[in-house]
Amino acid sequence: MSTTGFLYSQIGYEPGDPMRALIRADHKDHLSENSEFVLEDKKQNVCKKGEIEYWGEKWDIHWWEIDFSGIKTPGKYRIKVIDNDEIVYSSEFFSVERNLLWRKTIKTVAFDQLETRSRLARGNNGWFDAGAEWREANSHATMLIGLTDMMDDGMNCLSPQEREKLVTQVIQGCDYLALCQDKAESVGYPAGSLIHEIPNQMVVIPGDQAKAAVALTRASRFLTDINREKSEEYLQRAIKLYEFILNDLKPYGQEGFSALNHGAPDNFRVPDEFMTRDLIMMMWAGMELWISGQMKYREEVIRLANKVMTRQISEEQSENDLYGHFKTFASCNFAEKANTHHHIGHDTGATFPHYVIPFMLMCDRWYDHPDVELWRKTVKDFAYGYFLPACEENPFYLLPVGYFKQEGLLEFCGPWHGINTTIGFAASLAVELEQFTGDGDFRKIAVGNTQWIAGLNAGITRESLKGCVVWKDDIEKGVARPYSQICGIGNNSVGCWTGIKGTIPNGFNVNPQFQLTVEPTVENDGPRLYTDEGWIPHAGGWVSALTKIRNAKYFEKRKQKYN
Repeated sequence: MSTTGFLYSQIGYEPGDPMRALIRADHKDHLSENSEFVLEDKKQNVCKKGEIEYWGEKWDIHWWEIDFSGIKTPGKYRIKVIDNDEIVYSSEFFSVERNLLWRKTIKTVAFDQLETRSRLARGNNGWFDAGAEWREANSHATMLIGLTDMMDDGMNCLSPQEREKLVTQVIQGCDYLALCQDKAESVGYPAGSLIHEIPNQMVVIPGDQAKAAVALTRASRFLTDINREKSEEYLQRAIKLYEFILNDLKPYGQEGFSALNHGAPDNFRVPDEFMTRDLIMMMWAGMELWISGQMKYREEVIRLANKVMTRQISEEQSENDLYGHFKTFASCNFAEKANTHHHIGHDTGATFPHYVIPFMLMCDRWYDHPDVELWRKTVKDFAYGYFLPACEENPFYLLPVGYFKQEGLLEFCGPWHGINTTIGFAASLAVELEQFTGDGDFRKIAVGNTQWIAGLNAGITRESLKGCVVWKDDIEKGVARPYSQICGIGNNSVGCWTGIKGTIPNGFNVNPQFQLTVEPTVENDGPRLYTDEGWIPHAGGWVSALTKIRNAKYFEKRKQKYN
């Protein structure tokens, strides 16, 4: 049976953003060249009309784009699709309002959800994580990075009560990382190190250390004039952790490395090197410590930056005209993927997507350094050689999982879960790149990746529900129905394991949840399955993205006012 879907945001749109809806079908003749759309308000006034553009074929699906950007008047609207004088689709009414995604979601996702998870957590320490008793260090650090983005750029958008809630949850997450650090030393690991999880997975994983150092340092800085005692504690813990990273931390080795996820040869042996993503996170931690007054780490950050730059794929080494992304190891020939998280070991917590944030911070803070132009080139090559063109390869502007040899860019093959974390932080990164380059073209990437979670996604089918463990819904055969991927928010929203409102589940994938069984090929790629476990980091990416988008709009508005 043919599958079709009329796909649009289930939470709504914001004036000034790209406003799009998409239609999917298995056959190109689903719509004729005469098809058009009409945008109506609640009073049935026609506010906009236009042609429907055929986007092309992707994942063995044909896509049509409806672009109704430019609507500035807040209100309720609906789209009708007309083909040969017949209405073939009609949307529900959706909202267009300023800062809509923030206002509709941030309180529930960032505060209410985490308050519930803190009450459910073992011993009330940290947050109840994905749906089991686990409380992973990487998930807590990732969520904290999202929350500290809000402390940095979003406090002026919060009420006094919301600010208090934010501080409470930052301390809740950091105190669990502190427990993991204390536990590491008590079971025999070097001082300063941090174990993955209490009490089930007491191992030291490189990615955990670097992310936790970033989270603790940022929390310390933003709590300086709010809670001095906690601020000083977290800073000292971050320093101890960073000293461990620099002096004692070793690469994890083969255990927990997925050749399939990395696009590596089956017989690939992991070298005695850190992954590029870990080096970049170590750079970021050192940079955050420097900003917090620990000046001695400047040369370490620069040393790490020099290592990372040697791994960047040059224009002469381009892969299908893509360049500026990075090799996973200095000694390998395959590109690092945006997400390779699975199991416990080498790849655990590998959800941050090509994060060049520390290079941008270095350019901003150390603008007079002799190497600043090299750092700028690193960022711009990544932005224009890879990030922007890679996202433009699919109709939703999603950041792909990565480039695979002999296959090209794949969007969904690879991860066993956690992809919505990467999508959220990809949107956040797009805003940072827009501000770094001054190029507004990156805004469509930020909006596309956030709207994917808000409901403008490929649509869930009866077949894709086979990827879910708990959540089910009654979806008609042959229909792809759009859902907000935030539990309990939107006209139509997904469910999840716990049923906690504000949870963002794992999302679309090709692998069954928690399995690595599907070869990463173009033929296998696509939004085939939906997976419903609700891991904390997904919310971290969402909070980071909305905070940065709102902050960018705030300063744009001020600039317009005074110019």
